[in-house]
Amino acid sequence: MATETTAPQAAPTAAPARARRLGGRPLALGLVLLVALVVASFVGFRYWRDATLYITTDDALIDTTLQTITSPGAGTLVTWQAQPGAHVTANEIIGIVRAMPGLASVSSYNVTAPIDGTLLRVEAHVGQNVSPALPLAYVADLDHLRVTAYIDETEIRAVRIGQPVDITVDATGGTLYQGTVSEIIPATAGQFALLPSSDRSTGNFTKVTQRIEVRIALIGVPSGQLYPGENASVRIYR
Repeated sequence: MATETTAPQAAPTAAPARARRLGGRPLALGLVLLVALVVASFVGFRYWRDATLYITTDDALIDTTLQTITSPGAGTLVTWQAQPGAHVTANEIIGIVRAMPGLASVSSYNVTAPIDGTLLRVEAHVGQNVSPALPLAYVADLDHLRVTAYIDETEIRAVRIGQPVDITVDATGGTLYQGTVSEIIPATAGQFALLPSSDRSTGNFTKVTQRIEVRIALIGVPSGQLYPGENASVRIYR
């Protein structure tokens, strides 16, 4: 009996698979464009919202009253009770300086704290020769911290005393603090700089946007959570 042979089936063509791949590219491209459109819309909305509702700057820092402790006269520091982190009160005696013989009408000077506050840094030590120009220590009022922010002159007219402010501090991450505008310094920050940023008397003057110092009172900040000098960002409600 003859054996019937069956012809081998032809291998499936790769055309359908390639067609599927080609058909998937427009879909992937469409998804990418959709995501880009959503992101751009979100960024644009946030920019519009911030520009319309707020005045923002990240040129800000935690600030407070900081004063230098010095001796009233020249002499030798014979008593010194200052320690970093210690709390002092205004006019509290923290050191005694023995006056140089023949150079003063008194035998000694009392070194006192100029304000209520915390000693941040202590430079002096017993036995050291001191003078009124030499810093012995630094005291800061950590119980009344504030934020000092610098606002462009083009936006300062929208800032008023009492406006609420949102504040974030780099050192504490996403923690949101509240405050209010308490003071607007009526001069540009450049007026108080030791080195002027521009010279209008020369022919090479380049106009730059000036900044105004704005002070913000913090509300309800726990003691010891923030420190002077830390960078901050502020958002003032219009």
